[in-house]
Amino acid sequence: MIKQIKQFDSLLILTIILIGFIGIFADVYARDPNNFLEWKISTSKQMFYPGEPIFLTLNITNTGGEEEKIDLGIDGIEAFSMVIRDSNGIIVNEGKKIQRFGLSKPGILVVPQSKTAQKSIVLNQWCSTLLSPRKYYVTCNIEYRLRSESKRKEGSEIFKAGPLHKTQLGLDIQIVKTDKVEFKKILDTLAGFEVEPKTQSNGEWLAARHLAREMLAFTESELAVPYQLKMLRVEKYTRLKQDIISSLVRSETLEATNGLMQIIEDSNVYKEDIENDSINAVYKLRDKGNPEILSATNEFVAKHKRPIISTGADYH
Repeated sequence: MIKQIKQFDSLLILTIILIGFIGIFADVYARDPNNFLEWKISTSKQMFYPGEPIFLTLNITNTGGEEEKIDLGIDGIEAFSMVIRDSNGIIVNEGKKIQRFGLSKPGILVVPQSKTAQKSIVLNQWCSTLLSPRKYYVTCNIEYRLRSESKRKEGSEIFKAGPLHKTQLGLDIQIVKTDKVEFKKILDTLAGFEVEPKTQSNGEWLAARHLAREMLAFTESELAVPYQLKMLRVEKYTRLKQDIISSLVRSETLEATNGLMQIIEDSNVYKEDIENDSINAVYKLRDKGNPEILSATNEFVAKHKRPIISTGADYH
């Protein structure tokens, strides 16, 4: 098995380890308008449970004569939108481009000459995978710019962005009936990345842990709630914490409600950046009308007034 794993590059190795599965990769290729960037998309496996995080890997190969920098927008996710269709071509889920507000990091992907660079994303960040068991087709739309095409404005240090390029990739996925025991094994594998292994460098482990946390954050299942609540206490990246809170709201469970209230009341947990989001999430859970949740939160809402949350940070 070790010899098989070494045949894959480093990020795909992390993907395989995260899923705990070695299988056939579904690949689709495309070329950009300039014909020197070759795009490929793959999944770590082909069958998934409803709500399971689907990890997509993009491989971009530069066949041109020099290094290229691809601008994928804010946080490196703004360039993407997703569509899921059934076998009849009917759209069952659609995720538009994600726009970030506030402090963000640039999403520049460097692709050396004659080399391949990778970008990893979780489909559930755009489209829910809570789907009926059957075959589906995922379309990944990408709109990006090339730094080599940006031009300096005359008499200025400011650069004007180059033209917008578009490419489209697609692949099949199979949603199968949930096996709770096996689903929990997947979640346990992801949670296991909180412990640094002796076989990896610190940098490799941190990268793997981040991917594992991201996949847990977007898991759409009540089975993921205890993992998400635990991660919410230790995660430092505000945006990922907000994503976790959004998933907890969608679970519509009493366990998520109680967990959020405990975190809000726990003085040992740093939550200044998400306190309003967390309180608002409790109110969102109350809005579902579950009698148990309403009863459990009566004292909480008497103590905590519902905050005003901007549309971009609201949870549904």
